[in-house]
Amino acid sequence: MSISLTHPFILASASPRRKELLLSLGLKFKILPGHIDETYLEGESPRAHVRRLSKDKAAVIAARYPDALVLGADTIVVIDGLILGKPKNKKQAREMLQQLQNRQHAVLTGFTLTCVNTRVSKTKVVRSGVRFKEISPEEMNWYVNCDEPYDKAGGYAVQGKGASFIKSIRGSYTNVIGLPLCEVLEELKLINAVHFR
Repeated sequence: MSISLTHPFILASASPRRKELLLSLGLKFKILPGHIDETYLEGESPRAHVRRLSKDKAAVIAARYPDALVLGADTIVVIDGLILGKPKNKKQAREMLQQLQNRQHAVLTGFTLTCVNTRVSKTKVVRSGVRFKEISPEEMNWYVNCDEPYDKAGGYAVQGKGASFIKSIRGSYTNVIGLPLCEVLEELKLINAVHFR
């Protein structure tokens, strides 16, 4: 059994996690990151933010490859209405983990599927709830001194050592990694872009 797409498929993201997730389905695609300004707009909600960024990332690449189906995505971690980005150093990573510990936070991913020639444009936002345990000082030191927190929203990787902090996940697990596979595949089916053989 295999899965194929009706159009050339481009992932408009440099995320190795998104690449791995799509490869796990057996899809063939190119990777062309959609570089855009990711600055937050004043008054923009977290949901509106990931919607806009996923659309903008996809649109940049779709304009250059009008016959391709382009997937853009953006993932953020939100707690108390604050968006936690990627920590730049150990101090920031420690502060983020201290905020997240012993509480539940939200992971939001916006994704957009677009093709200029077929006039397809679908955007969705998927939310997952993640509950952390209390993190001991020893665990905190161990984690901020490894490489893992520094290219991840919220400063942790659910598919790596960061999994040891997670008590529960409500919603899509792959969404917490960076791409809600179930919902992406459902959208591909709705636009008749995928075949199962």
